[in-house]
Amino acid sequence: MDKILELVDALMKSQKEFMESWLKSQKQFMENWNQAAHIMQGTLLSLEGPQDSATKEMVNLYKSALATMVDSSKVLADEAGKLQTTWKDTIEKQMDMSKDMVKNFSGLFQKAA
Repeated sequence: MDKILELVDALMKSQKEFMESWLKSQKQFMENWNQAAHIMQGTLLSLEGPQDSATKEMVNLYKSALATMVDSSKVLADEAGKLQTTWKDTIEKQMDMSKDMVKNFSGLFQKAA
């Protein structure tokens, strides 16, 4: 019985560590991607071009589109982080429930024997 519980504990611990590592790497990826988008936007917006009205209007439209894309990517990153955290918490709860089930079944089998 104790060996089974030790095995289940070891399995649950490794799965929990995997989930935490996965969540951390996903958050870091989204932060890096968002930062790269900001850098790209800053670089493109700092470029000087001809100052005729059609070009100026086009640059303003492009700036607006880039700003919208960066803002949207930030929202996406935030929401993806929330979703991943919720998924991680759900998996951890499921692992805890499985551990409790193993304990309960082991107790029933010991009583039956």
